[in-house]
Amino acid sequence: MLDLNTTSTTPDESLIQQIQPYFNKWWWFIVSSLVLLSVAVIYLRYSTNIYQAEASILIKDTQAGGGISELAALGDLGMLGNSFNSVENEIEVLSSRRLMSKVVEELNLDIQYFNEGNVKTSESFQSASFKIIKSSNTDVIDPFQFYVQRISSTEVKYWEENSDDTQTAILGEPIPFDQEVILTILDAKRPIKETESKEAPIYLIKVSGFESSVVRYANKLTVDQSVKRGSVIDLSISDPVPTKTAAILNQLIVEYNKDATQDKNIVAQNTVNFIEDRLATIELSLDSVELKKQQFKQENSISDIVAEATMNLESSAEYTAKQIEAQTQLRIARDLRTYLSNLGEDDYIPANLTLDSGSINQSINEYNELLLTLNQRRETATELNPLIQELQSRLTKLKGGISASLNSYIQSLETRLGSILSQNNRLSRRIGEVPSTERTARDIERDQTIVEAIYLYLFQKKEETAISLAVTAPKAKIVDSALVADQPISPKPSIILLGALIVGLLIPFAFIYLKGLFYDKIENRKDVTRKLPSVPFLGEVPKLASDEADKIAKNDRSVLAESFRILRTNLQYKIAALEKTDKAPIIIVTSSVKGEGKTFVSFNLAMTMANSGKKVLLLGGDIRNPQLHRYLQKGSKSLNGVTEFLVYPEYKAEEFIHTSDDNENLHIMLSGAIPPNPAELWLSDRVEDLLDYARNNYDLVIIDSAPSMLVTDTLLISDKADVTVYVSRANYTEKPLLDFVSDTIESGKLKNVAIVLNNVKIANFGYGNKYAYSYGVDQDTTWEKFLKAIKLKK
Repeated sequence: MLDLNTTSTTPDESLIQQIQPYFNKWWWFIVSSLVLLSVAVIYLRYSTNIYQAEASILIKDTQAGGGISELAALGDLGMLGNSFNSVENEIEVLSSRRLMSKVVEELNLDIQYFNEGNVKTSESFQSASFKIIKSSNTDVIDPFQFYVQRISSTEVKYWEENSDDTQTAILGEPIPFDQEVILTILDAKRPIKETESKEAPIYLIKVSGFESSVVRYANKLTVDQSVKRGSVIDLSISDPVPTKTAAILNQLIVEYNKDATQDKNIVAQNTVNFIEDRLATIELSLDSVELKKQQFKQENSISDIVAEATMNLESSAEYTAKQIEAQTQLRIARDLRTYLSNLGEDDYIPANLTLDSGSINQSINEYNELLLTLNQRRETATELNPLIQELQSRLTKLKGGISASLNSYIQSLETRLGSILSQNNRLSRRIGEVPSTERTARDIERDQTIVEAIYLYLFQKKEETAISLAVTAPKAKIVDSALVADQPISPKPSIILLGALIVGLLIPFAFIYLKGLFYDKIENRKDVTRKLPSVPFLGEVPKLASDEADKIAKNDRSVLAESFRILRTNLQYKIAALEKTDKAPIIIVTSSVKGEGKTFVSFNLAMTMANSGKKVLLLGGDIRNPQLHRYLQKGSKSLNGVTEFLVYPEYKAEEFIHTSDDNENLHIMLSGAIPPNPAELWLSDRVEDLLDYARNNYDLVIIDSAPSMLVTDTLLISDKADVTVYVSRANYTEKPLLDFVSDTIESGKLKNVAIVLNNVKIANFGYGNKYAYSYGVDQDTTWEKFLKAIKLKK
């Protein structure tokens, strides 16, 4: 015997049941993936490619080549180290808007050239046969655009967007525009391409604000340290035009070297200016000493004082040399102190006047480097910036330290010079016999030697500083020039296509999953047996196509007929379990609400029983909303039936029974007229008379009753039934309605209930019935199944 109560499933079946809804909608995944992939292909075809250029530079050590070169020429003790010249600081300089503004100005990046296509507009860079520059310093507040086409070697025509007013301009002549902007179109002196020889292309020119262009390209620039604690910096920038990205990076490196070289030469140029001022003063002193010497010799008729006093001065030669050296150092130190006392806030201290004091030289170099750093920071920060204030404080302290060191150094020189003079005085007394004229000549010679030594020293330093200015090496060494990758960085076709495929698969997956979470309609046998585990499940009726008949014919081999044959078989097991009697069993077919297909199930179940040779009576028990007449060729609601039999005792049951048009074994009694009191009619004694007649004259009685949840009619006659067939409809009946079925059965209002699930999609049949029903039926090909799945073939 068939076990109608079996509802358990194996773990494998449970897993299959979970993934079965996704397999049932396999064509959703294919269509969704194809649509998303098509959208991705179209997007890749018409999207703007973004290319990235990369370059790398090496920041040189300031002492090794590219620092303040005149200090290296003088053999000084060195600069400040890397406190304010670190790679991090150079990254900030390279990323600054100030440096990018020079690049934008040099390459005219605030003026863009575009080629308009049928779908998208693409930008070109330095490919037009003309170029446009701004002839005024007025910045553009509101960006504007216009079209330009070259018409001859000397002329172009231009017109504004959405305007037919075309104007002609000669190359090189200024053209005034709105916002007091003046543009000049120049000959780019580029060879004309073969495609341009017949007709010059039309360019869309977009003029943007200078500052906004600087910000736009500065935001695109990426500057990173290549290796931690290294001096190599990687530069990269992205843009739709690959040639532009390379040009921007290369020009940025050029502007960085220019800026760095200019900063490095500030101290050297200030030193040159100081030396020139001092040389002018020394020249006057030298002229005065030489003139005094000439007058002295003329007055005393002396030709060679040195030769005459050689023997006397040999012993004092050594002290004289020391005196000259001390006086030279003292003179330079005093001049430097005087200069320092008049030093302005932004003035640099001459750094190439080497003194014998290494600490003073180092302090001067540190002061100049700090001042240079302060001036750079003032370009991007205010005076209230903590770093600015710290630098100013350090400069003040350093300046005071230099002054104190100079004073100590001058005092030591004066002490030293006094000792040397004392020795010379002792020698002078020993040679007191030397004539006064010779002593005077010696003083003049000594003064002349000192002044000449100072002059030659300063002149030599001037030349060395001038040479250092001319040969200053760039600060950044190019490791790799800008290189643009052949493939764009965005969009990436592989990622876009893969993402489209994944999204195409996820959309139907998410839809089916969410539908499973929120959809409260019955879909398959599992939904029923889970809610009603103790109620026998009679069978499933497949969903009909729009062109399929809704009733079974003789020798029918359709899926519908097979499903009702299974219902008949299972129902016979239910009937066989009843108490043996000579009277025909009564089967009531009901449902919860209207529209679940109980009349459809009643008729086809009766027809299936009649096809097996049984004599079947189908009663229209739904006298409130009769539908059974649809299955009679000449049936209508006006025909008499159950209502008339219950109301009028004079009528006999056989007077209202009609033989089915499709099978003579099937007899039908329609519902009849709709009464005003249907519930009272089912309580009348005539109901028992009708059922007794049916039991005694037929092999099986099937009653198509009213929905049991909406009205009480079915419950009034439920005790007369041997089997109650309860119909639910897939994708129509809500799952909470099954709770009503369970409560009704538990309360005993319905007895011997078996469930039939109507309108089930073939893919949702339980236990593989979708295969069994198609046994012996003509099978569709795979292609026909696919066309039916996507609704292209009925």
